Parts: sequence; structure tokens; C-alpha cells
Amino acid sequence: MTAAPAIKGWCPTLLSPMQSGDGWLARVKPSAGCVSADAARLIADAARRYGNGHIDLTSRANLQIRGLSPRSAQAFAEIIIGAGLASANPSLEAARNVMASPIGPDDPSAYFDSHVVARDIEAMLVGEPGLWALPPKFCILVDGGGVLPLANISADIMVRPGEGALTVHLDGGTRVALCAPSSLAETVKALALAFQRLSAQRSDPPRRMRALVMAVGEEAIFAEAGLTAVHASARLTPQGKSSIGLISFVDQARSAFGVGLPFGRIEADALHALADISERYGDGNLRTTPWRALLLTGLAAADAKRLSVDVEALGLIADPADPRLNIFACVGAPSCLSASVDARGDAARLAAAIRAARDDSLHVSGCSKSCAHRGSASLTLVGRDGRYDLIRNGSAADRPSLTGLTVDQIEALLQSAKGQRR
Repeated sequence: MTAAPAIKGWCPTLLSPMQSGDGWLARVKPSAGCVSADAARLIADAARRYGNGHIDLTSRANLQIRGLSPRSAQAFAEIIIGAGLASANPSLEAARNVMASPIGPDDPSAYFDSHVVARDIEAMLVGEPGLWALPPKFCILVDGGGVLPLANISADIMVRPGEGALTVHLDGGTRVALCAPSSLAETVKALALAFQRLSAQRSDPPRRMRALVMAVGEEAIFAEAGLTAVHASARLTPQGKSSIGLISFVDQARSAFGVGLPFGRIEADALHALADISERYGDGNLRTTPWRALLLTGLAAADAKRLSVDVEALGLIADPADPRLNIFACVGAPSCLSASVDARGDAARLAAAIRAARDDSLHVSGCSKSCAHRGSASLTLVGRDGRYDLIRNGSAADRPSLTGLTVDQIEALLQSAKGQRR
């Protein structure tokens, strides 16, 4: 029997790497999700030199470097800090969890510049050492709306557009504080400090805002922060476009292009080459996203076809209809100590079997922790003792309808279902 997977309760950082099956993991957190071509090449070269060259893009838009050793992790961190891509203070670096809409100032349809706001919050964190003790997974989200809104992404504290003002939400709540962009960082600080004070009063201190909202109510948190809360109105976020392929802006000569990473992974050599491509076609910048995609900005729409060819030559995704975009897969065994199946390898094999059903989603989880996808999927496979349990239209926490399946049996089921749809 496979032992129950250990839930860490924290995420690796640059200065606090985490051990896994293929070595140690460390994360690089680009400020406002922006990575210059030079910075991308530096990260890629360091990941190849000090790790195994595998780089995963996390759901928080961070770059996770794999295959480090305790000694090489330290050398890798020195390179990243020396380039100004991280803080040398471990506590500050752990608390620097701010995610922003990826296109930021380049999106004319956005309600505000999410990158400016995100950097204001980061600057506030630098000057507020008390917040460096926030729980490791505590995250702040800045959603500027526009063509790629973060409407379906949640965080402990969320900044979103509102009628005539920015709105600040608490995860799990229904009320908001209204504020101007100039006071946004102070509003976030007040709520984060209120979270710390109220959590400390509990016998079992909550580690996330949602848990505190459930324990004391959101009104108590806003009041502790000295803020007046009002009921949230309907969001001003329009329907977003696909994050893969050409992303055009109204009345703008320049566009963006989304590059999908198969199951969230890019190899160091491919990242280095993609940085070169960003200079060849665009403004020499990459943007990280929470959707397993990197964005190139400042390019001409006429170059999209040639760019697509170059992207696909790297083994990356340029077609928004690629079936791999509907598949969530963790790293699996042997890279993860908790997994008993090769989740990512099996997902790649199963991609062809679901090609005909673009609306279907598949989640392949190496164990019950469900790291790759917390929500529901058309089909969820959970690894157990080297085989899979199968859940239909549910999540890894739901009861399986079939258990102990091999990947051959699952592929046969998918092929049979595809044949019935023809």
C-alpha cells in the first residue's frame, strides 16, 4: 500500500527550497510577472547549470526550478539575487506573493495598470517587516480586467476593478472595501495586519483568509482594519480571450502572443530560445501567467504565423485548440515522492485520445493531493499504488466510479468514448 501523501502546508521559495523526488525545488517570483529576455536567459542558463533544466510555471505565475541539490540551490539563489530578481531576505522573499494581470500597461482595455499596483504592494511589503511573518501561502492578487482578466483566480486578498474605484475583496467573502489606486497598498496592508491580529487570537490560528472569514466573519476583519465594507456589485470584467496564440488589442498596432507550456513545463533550452524569439518579434519581454502560458508582448499581428512555427518547433503550444491545454497533470513519479504513477507522461499519452472532445477536461493527479488542479474536471484520474482511480465530472476528493485502472485501460475507455461521439 502507498502511504498517504505528505501535505507540506508551504511552498518552496528561492531561499527555502523543498526536497522532491528529482532533487530540490526553488521558485523565482518575477515582479508583476515581468521577465526581460536577458533575465529569462539568465534563469534558463542557471536552471541548466545548477538543476536538471526542468522549469515549471506554477498556478501563481512563478517559475519553479527543479533538480537542485542543497549546494547548487544556494549557488542558484546567489545568481538570481545578484540579478535583482529576488530579495536576499528569506522572510521577505517568502511573503512576496503578489500576482498581477499579465499584460498590465500594454492592455488598453484594462481598467487600471495592474503592474503599477502590484509593485506598490511589493514596495509596501518591503517596508512592513511585520507582514513578513504572513503564512507562506498567503497571496495577494491584482486583477486589472482587460482581455485576460483574472476573474476565475482567487487569493487571500484580491484587488479588482469597480465603479469609479478599486475594490478589495477577501477570499470567501461577499463584501468589499472601495479605494483609490493611491491608497490601495495601505488598504491591503491594513487587511493583512488585521488577518495577523485576529488569527493570533484563535486557539488554532487560521493560515488562510478564507478560514478566518469562516471563523470570525468578514465584517470583523474589515472593522479590525479600520475599513468600511459594502456589498460587492457585479464585476466589471468582460469575457477574456484565450491566453494562447495571437492576442490583439483594439486600435493598437502591437499585439501579444500566448505560448502554452505542455502541462506547465518548459525546458531551460526552450526558455532561452523563447527569450531570443521575444526580441526577434516583440519588445524583448516575457510575462508569466497562472494559466501554464508565457506571453510575448509588443509584436506585429502579421508575424503571428511565423512566430507560431518557431514556438511549435520548441515543443511548445501556439494553437488554442491543442488538446494538451485541456489536461492538468502534476509532475508525477519519480519526480514527486508522493506519486506512484508517471502522471505527466501518461497525460501526454492520453492527449491524443481526447483530441475530438475539446470541451472535455482531464486531470491526471499522481496522488490524492491534487496539486495540478483543485477544481472539477470531466475526468479525474488519481494515482494509487501504481494505478488510477477514475472520477467522472468531479475532483480528486470525490468518490471514484472505477478503481485500479492501468493507463492502457484508461486509453481504451477514452478511445471508445471518442468513437461513440463520431
